[in-house]
Amino acid sequence: MPRVNVIIPVYNGEEYIEEALNSVFAQTYCDFEVIVINDGSTDGTEERLKKYFGRINYLKQSNRGLAATRGRAVALARGPFVTFLDADDIWLPRKLERQVEIARDHPECGIITTDVLSFSDSGVVVPSLKEWYRPVSGDVLENLLFGNWIPPSAAMVRRKCFEHVKTFDVPPPGYGEDWLMWMQVAAHYPVYYIDEMLVRRRLHANSMSSEGDDIWFRCLLRNFEIIRERVPRLNGPPNLIDEAAFRVCLRRGIRDIRAIRLLEAREKLKRALRYKPFSVKARVALAATHVPAWALGSLKHITTQVKGLRGRSVGSI
Repeated sequence: MPRVNVIIPVYNGEEYIEEALNSVFAQTYCDFEVIVINDGSTDGTEERLKKYFGRINYLKQSNRGLAATRGRAVALARGPFVTFLDADDIWLPRKLERQVEIARDHPECGIITTDVLSFSDSGVVVPSLKEWYRPVSGDVLENLLFGNWIPPSAAMVRRKCFEHVKTFDVPPPGYGEDWLMWMQVAAHYPVYYIDEMLVRRRLHANSMSSEGDDIWFRCLLRNFEIIRERVPRLNGPPNLIDEAAFRVCLRRGIRDIRAIRLLEAREKLKRALRYKPFSVKARVALAATHVPAWALGSLKHITTQVKGLRGRSVGSI
């Protein structure tokens, strides 16, 4: 029985799936099984996969979404370790080797994850998770509540951990289902962060429209309520889930103000005040949503011009 199960869900991934699979078969650690589930692709994904038949466990299904597809694959896993790879991401050759080493030396840890470089077609976008987050090892539950720094393609999970959690069971749209999983595992097990860049995560320029961003926001609030039910230790006091939800609402509300999306901003900031009714920042920001859009647009233009002047040298003025 292979020690590591590599789970790759794919939907219309003909452009990148071969590169992803080649990065798996280039691993220095080779005791693994690859499970690829084609989630109802309508492009040439299956044709691209045919060359790997015999080397992968291939399944095809009607489109069910990423969360359900990952959940099905986890149920098929038989080895002691489960890993995930998005169909457009890339592993560096020693990724599995390093994780298996750490898993052997730290049997108490439920998740072993790594640093990640994010890139796009134009080059490196974010060279390390540490540009945005503070990834740590140990009891990371509270840290992880305020920011998901475990991309699916970086995680290796002990299969026994799935006995304590509900796996990828959120209804569509399944945004954040990976974070729900990590939070539940982190409530029972320590996490080990390998401070080495062993994964390249591909970003797409059109991956999040304003409409998609709003759907993500609603899913995130839904996920906080799921965590409130499944991880009661976070309910306080202090109530860390309320604090995390407040920060998300405030941050997204201010972002909408900057984009002159005042109705959307107002909704988010009112939500923020439900979590922290006496927040001065949220009240000031809410007041700004009642300023006429033309006035905010003019102020934004003036601010941009002033910043431009500051950036010029004295001799160029």
